[in-house]
Amino acid sequence: MAKAAKKAETKAETTDLRTVFAACVLFRVVNALCVRTFFSADEYWQSVEVAHKLVFGYGHLTWEWSHGLRGYLHPLIFAIPYKIAQTIGLDSTAVTVWSPRIVQAVIAAAGDIHVYKLAHRWFAGAKRKAKDEKSEGAAEPDAAARWALFCSLACWFNFFCAVRTFSNCTEAALTVAALAYWPWTGAASENDDVKNVKRPLSLALAAAACVVRPAAALYWLPMFVEESVKSVSRVRFILKEALPIGAAALAISTCVDRAFYGRWEIVPWNFFRFNALDGGGALYGSHPWHWNLTQGYPAIATVFLPLAARACRDKKRWAPLAVVGWTVLGYSVPAHKEFRFLLPALAPTLAAAGAQLASFSGRKRVAAVALILLTQIPAALYLSLRHQSGTVSVMSVLTAAVDAGETHSAGILSLTPCHQHPWTTHVHRPNVGMRFLRCDPPGFGTPKGELDEADKFKADAGAFLRFNFGKGWAKPDGSLADAAAWRDVLGVDQVGWDRGIPKPGDIEPNLHRKDAVKARNAALKVPSHVVMFDGAYALDGVAEWLRSWGFSKTADLRHADVPVDREIQSRVWVFSRPDTDPDHFEIAAVAEETGMTWEQAEKATMRLREATKRRDREETMTHEERLALHERMARERREKEEKRAAELKRRSEEAAAAAAKAADPDAIIADRRRKEEEERLRVEENERRKLLGEDDRPDEELTPQERLDRMIRQAAANIERAEAAAAKEAEGKKDEL
Repeated sequence: MAKAAKKAETKAETTDLRTVFAACVLFRVVNALCVRTFFSADEYWQSVEVAHKLVFGYGHLTWEWSHGLRGYLHPLIFAIPYKIAQTIGLDSTAVTVWSPRIVQAVIAAAGDIHVYKLAHRWFAGAKRKAKDEKSEGAAEPDAAARWALFCSLACWFNFFCAVRTFSNCTEAALTVAALAYWPWTGAASENDDVKNVKRPLSLALAAAACVVRPAAALYWLPMFVEESVKSVSRVRFILKEALPIGAAALAISTCVDRAFYGRWEIVPWNFFRFNALDGGGALYGSHPWHWNLTQGYPAIATVFLPLAARACRDKKRWAPLAVVGWTVLGYSVPAHKEFRFLLPALAPTLAAAGAQLASFSGRKRVAAVALILLTQIPAALYLSLRHQSGTVSVMSVLTAAVDAGETHSAGILSLTPCHQHPWTTHVHRPNVGMRFLRCDPPGFGTPKGELDEADKFKADAGAFLRFNFGKGWAKPDGSLADAAAWRDVLGVDQVGWDRGIPKPGDIEPNLHRKDAVKARNAALKVPSHVVMFDGAYALDGVAEWLRSWGFSKTADLRHADVPVDREIQSRVWVFSRPDTDPDHFEIAAVAEETGMTWEQAEKATMRLREATKRRDREETMTHEERLALHERMARERREKEEKRAAELKRRSEEAAAAAAKAADPDAIIADRRRKEEEERLRVEENERRKLLGEDDRPDEELTPQERLDRMIRQAAANIERAEAAAAKEAEGKKDEL
């Protein structure tokens, strides 16, 4: 009977856990759909972008993947849904964007449920007698687990980060699962059977966490040492459990990396050498040694940290904060620090905080819960929906431009530093190029002693753009203006157009013929769209370069309300331009190869193109169609010659008439007399107006009486003028008689 009852109880607990897990999955899926902001480039470029390239065959891999610093096991998690979608023909943009988030939501839910289990194991049987009814009572195991789950779901940093596709997030879920099965000293109670502790499973999960992110070894090293010293069966632990499981995990990951790299790479060693021995992480920012203790961990743990400290004041319950302590201290050694690195250390704090909430009662618990909700929800929503949203929402703008056919062969240029937004996972269109500002470390893509592209752009943005893409001379349609503009693109003077002689005082004074050809080829790749932060537009030469190629701003997206990181600004701008006239580059090539002037090259190019078109048409015509074409062309040629002859005849007749008129003396005398008579009449009219006192004001400025007086004077003057003309005419006739 006892065994049956225990079996039924175990079955009921399993059913309850499944229900709780389903609820966690639902919550995390909604959580994943709510996260619309940017956190770090690794969210995309070290996981889903790699998976996209593995499955679909196009995309971009960062420098880490060229030097064996990253393992392929983590991207393979997201490659699975991609491959399934490709196989069944449902690989749309929505699938490539959201399927990895859904997978990560399930992983995050698994982490939540193991926070539940961890609290149940650690704080099971943590009973102490209450002094009176108002005092704090003991936390029951189920209550501690439920409140620990509440803390995990309510934590702002879990909401903001746990559903992102970082390797840190998968590492955190695996770590808390391993902690839930680890044989903690003092964790087992009368409600926790030591025999059920699954140490090999815990080791396997810990090994998986180290494979996903080698830095997780720092988390587990002290725990491995402690278990090796205190375990009764230390030989079994080391030789039959730890070493075989660790070796198997390393062998599997190495074989997987060998399959995708095409060479043998020991990724954990490469990772350790670059970050620990070479100090490569400091290239992406450095912090003081105490940053994790004073800023990093308090910021992500917030109100849960004092609750956890209170729960662990019992010496038997020191383990949670001990795990947190050595992890935070261990991550304080490297110079480069980030909030997400501390995510695996957050679960023990949440489990302990949940146990402390379970021990509260009445108003104290209500106050604690209210404090948690008031501090966590606003931060979670603001950071997940608004802060740094521009670099994610801009992908919708670019995808719409690609679908509308507004991008041409040159593709898109991103002037945001170090991959500040995703690419192929959100566009998912082959043959659409994107150029990024690379930030490869010295010796890993950037020559030693030189600046990377992002730093070169920041140092002299105008020179960087002109050197890599040329300088345009834009017409309203975006095409170059003339030969002089093309010579400006190449950086050569007018005399040396066909020889590549550099212009005096040019930005690139050492430009020679090969460099000129290279510059021309670069100009052929001027992008159709440019993405940048508003701060980059203010750099010297950027606005001028955009205007030279006919760019105009087509999107203005809000990004951040406060300055963040090193170069990130408040808004994200998108500039676009029409496709450059390809005729211009063809003419430039003909001019350079033949030494012709621009006008000669243009005429030759157009004639060659028309001849090519005519030849292509004739090759597909029948004999009758070809005869009809030749007759039509002959007729058009005759009509053109006739029009030209008629125009020449008309011009010659007009010239002859003008010459004859100029040679006739009578016509010259008559024309002179006509001009003299007109001048005499003009003078008489002016004198008459002066005598009459007429003013030159327009009628609109006169009073009615003044307007009437003007009309009377004008009528009298007309009569007087007519009488004078009649008298003059009569006198002329009298003289003739």
